[in-house]
Amino acid sequence: MSTPLIFCRMGEVWLKGRNRDRFLRRLQANVQASMDAEIPGCVVRMPHARLLVHLPPGASVERAVAICRDTPGISLVSPAVEVAPDADAIEEAAAALVAARWAGQDGSFRVKVHRGDKRFPGTSTELGARIGSRILLTHGWPVDLTRPDRTVYVDLAVGAAFVSVERYAGAGGLPVGSTGRVLLLLSGGIDSPVAGYLAQKRGCDVEAIYFHSAPHVSEASRDKVVALARKLAPRQGGLTLHVVPFTRIQETIRDAGGSRLSVLLYRRFMYRIAAALAARRKLLALCTGESLGQVASQTLENLRLVDMVSDALTLRPLITTDKQDIMDLARRLGTYDISVLPHQDCCTLFVPEHPTTRAPIGLVVAHEAELAVDELVADALARTEVVAL
Repeated sequence: MSTPLIFCRMGEVWLKGRNRDRFLRRLQANVQASMDAEIPGCVVRMPHARLLVHLPPGASVERAVAICRDTPGISLVSPAVEVAPDADAIEEAAAALVAARWAGQDGSFRVKVHRGDKRFPGTSTELGARIGSRILLTHGWPVDLTRPDRTVYVDLAVGAAFVSVERYAGAGGLPVGSTGRVLLLLSGGIDSPVAGYLAQKRGCDVEAIYFHSAPHVSEASRDKVVALARKLAPRQGGLTLHVVPFTRIQETIRDAGGSRLSVLLYRRFMYRIAAALAARRKLLALCTGESLGQVASQTLENLRLVDMVSDALTLRPLITTDKQDIMDLARRLGTYDISVLPHQDCCTLFVPEHPTTRAPIGLVVAHEAELAVDELVADALARTEVVAL
């Protein structure tokens, strides 16, 4: 057998027609960058539209599989061996893999052959039966073609065959960077990092903006947001975080007597700043973790008032998602335990006990007329810090 490799299948990419090659090149580059960061010496190839990750000697197969599974654009991941497209070689590779991976186990099995190269002599059924007979005679396991305990997978390509006995679900979606760049409004909560991940799954390269209100909010809150941004960064080879000083704006709103409108006024300023930064950075959209009706600022009426402050397109991947589903996904992504750390968020500052859920636009405009809106936005942008992750 050859040196182990990771065999990856793409899902939605195959729907892209004449644009498919661009998506595939992006996916190959993304996987290569992720591997270079953790497993130097990997070589990522895409012969005949199959993504193959060749591992250097001694590399962790488990870690390489985990990286591939977490890469948007990949639907299935298999540790595999590559052999010549010859029935004898394929049978030997399958027998060796079964002996190594299934030793000491009981249960039924089957063999699944995908005959991508139709020039291969014989049928998929014939090759599967040959491999199955070898395993049956050697190990005595029963064959079950409908509900087996384990499966041998054989993929016949042009010039090569790939044999594996494990298969894992990938992230699916589209390669990061294939659909454009967006600006994620990232807080220290549960929702926004999940929204950033879902944007990445739809092919978006994400930058993030965080509104920090020192000294009212501790540096630990900022560190928490940086840790969340680091969870998103590996899928796209790094992430730029923009840290906006927000204290002056919040204190100005408080001193002007914003009262029940304070959270909505905060959000409108955030959107103005984010939209201006996105335009400066040539980002195509904003992205938020808002979920309809979850809090007072996320009613339809208040979301509409927030959207009024700019012409920027806003992506809301979680808009109809239940909180429990968001929490479950956050746990799977590894962001949940960071998000629930007890550090204050700027949106909790100077807020009333009962913020308005349906603010009249006239009242909002009247309050903002008393504020130096343009000057406050320009000042915050001028003092924004850029953090490369």
